[in-house]
Amino acid sequence: MTELKKFIMKSGFLSKLAKSSLFYCESVVGTRMARKQHKEELKQVATVEAALKRARMRWPNLQNDEKESPIFILSAGWRSGSTLLQRLIMSEGNVLVWGEPYSHAGLLEGLTMPIKALTKNWPDDRWFIDQYAPAELSDLWVANLYPDVQTLQKANLSYLQTLFKHPSERLGFSRWGVKDVRLTIDHAYFLKWLYPDAKFLFLYRNPYKAYMSYRPARSWYKQWPDQPVFTPKAFAEHWTELLSGYIEGNKEVGGLLIKYEDLCGDCFDVEPLQDYLKLSIDKSVLKNKVGGSNAKSSDVPRYELRQVRSVVEPLAVSVGYKYGDW
Repeated sequence: MTELKKFIMKSGFLSKLAKSSLFYCESVVGTRMARKQHKEELKQVATVEAALKRARMRWPNLQNDEKESPIFILSAGWRSGSTLLQRLIMSEGNVLVWGEPYSHAGLLEGLTMPIKALTKNWPDDRWFIDQYAPAELSDLWVANLYPDVQTLQKANLSYLQTLFKHPSERLGFSRWGVKDVRLTIDHAYFLKWLYPDAKFLFLYRNPYKAYMSYRPARSWYKQWPDQPVFTPKAFAEHWTELLSGYIEGNKEVGGLLIKYEDLCGDCFDVEPLQDYLKLSIDKSVLKNKVGGSNAKSSDVPRYELRQVRSVVEPLAVSVGYKYGDW
């Protein structure tokens, strides 16, 4: 054995080199344990629907006795008649339907994040305050200390009531609702969790005509500031995401699917809508056009509509909308 080899063996050089290499690797990609845990976390479906299923299994005694029945209009994007439907419902006189409150700020979207994060292991049961006697808290490790999930649910209810219900009552309305053009079916699951008796109306329109109407704007956001809807492709992706979810999950929340073309048709029957919402509706509102866009198909380049088509098909065809139907 050479003198160099003896030095390496005696000094533990290889051991130090291996340890140094490991530390460098961890500084770049994280520890092995952390990466393994992350891999397991990614297997969890990060949706409200999946999280609520996990929550019901983990906390089977969760209860919600809320009896209020707000009305939520969820539209598959802009320019699909959501304001018309909103006005139709408010024709009853005792209902205030808020219109896209705080729009692209993600007001309702943000509330769902703590729910999506619920898993079979998180939060750890040891972190909930009801596990401890109040007098012993100062002697314990309380770096993580949470109210229970039932309280989280009630806090969300209180927030929405303070924001929407109480102002509507001060204005003399006995019932309230929200109209939005950004909320997915997953947000409907969240709202259903808070309001078991809530009513949901899912509205959609021919995506080509909706885009034509939207085109003069092309400056709005799905969520500000990093989710702009400035292009035909972005508009079509938003429409597709929303409508596919509405079709798949509307029955799960007991909602109604409404086609804009039916809503505007001469033969639209308001009776099923009235029965569902338990309201008396003035159908004449449908004849009174307020706002809207005067965009014409001749004003829209065909390559833009082809971009829409590349995204919305085959979903558009499955609900009766073909390229060229404008």
